[in-house]
Amino acid sequence: MGLAASQGRYLCLTARMNDLVYEGQQISQQRLALASEQQTVAEKYNDAMNNKIIQAKIIGEDGNVQSQQLTYDVITSKDPFSGLGMRIVDLDGNVVVPKKESMEVTSKDENGNEVKETFTNAAGFITKYMTDLEPDKANEMGGWNLAKIIEYYQENYKDSGVTLNLTNSIDESLKMEDEHFLFDENCTDPEYLQKMLSSGQWLLQQSSPTGENGGGKEWNEITWQGSSQIVEIYDTSDDAAAESEYEAAMADIQKKDKILELRLEQVETEEKAVEKEIDSVKDVIKQNIDDSYKTFA
Repeated sequence: MGLAASQGRYLCLTARMNDLVYEGQQISQQRLALASEQQTVAEKYNDAMNNKIIQAKIIGEDGNVQSQQLTYDVITSKDPFSGLGMRIVDLDGNVVVPKKESMEVTSKDENGNEVKETFTNAAGFITKYMTDLEPDKANEMGGWNLAKIIEYYQENYKDSGVTLNLTNSIDESLKMEDEHFLFDENCTDPEYLQKMLSSGQWLLQQSSPTGENGGGKEWNEITWQGSSQIVEIYDTSDDAAAESEYEAAMADIQKKDKILELRLEQVETEEKAVEKEIDSVKDVIKQNIDDSYKTFA
């Protein structure tokens, strides 16, 4: 092999070596990204397996204790068989309440007299005024909020002669003199409620009778952790789904990592071969130089 040909071969091999080194670095970066993804998947799985929910212990009319997820309605219900009779306050003492929607319905009876009714949920209104709905559709719409029901009714029952009006109200019995309300539309979301209670941003208060013959009442702050009516338990309802998702994600990551590992081994093997050939070409170039210029030595 001549000097020029050897030099050309050397340059090609050097370029190839640079490509292999770069590819090896890229593969290593991809494997690091997969390791990070694997850690994220593991953390998500651990969170799902160790998440907790707060439940209320309610004594039913039959005397048996029933566990229910702690919700706004369960906390504030005055019925001893379905609620705790408590209220929620923020750190400034404001009473946390949702804006309770109700629907005022104005219609006419068979004698043409105006009749007014109030509905606090969609199911009751549907049962009386939307009897033409298919059962599946009625069940689905039973979970709608009142604003959505009004919109649907006004669009599909234009000639009914029924007037609907959405109103908001609050439970004044939760408030005492000189107290203020904090409206929070998310307080009826059990997950959000639990987060606010667990973080200490919201507190619970329980009423007790005061004054002569217990004619009045006052609200005393309590900790939900210390209440015999509230417990925190592990939520196992999502464990099976979390485990299935974890195993599928880890299998996919391991499959991708194995492919990258095999490719990295191929790259490293090729690097060694190219490096060996580069050394061989260097020897040829050196020999050509020695043979070409030895007469000048």
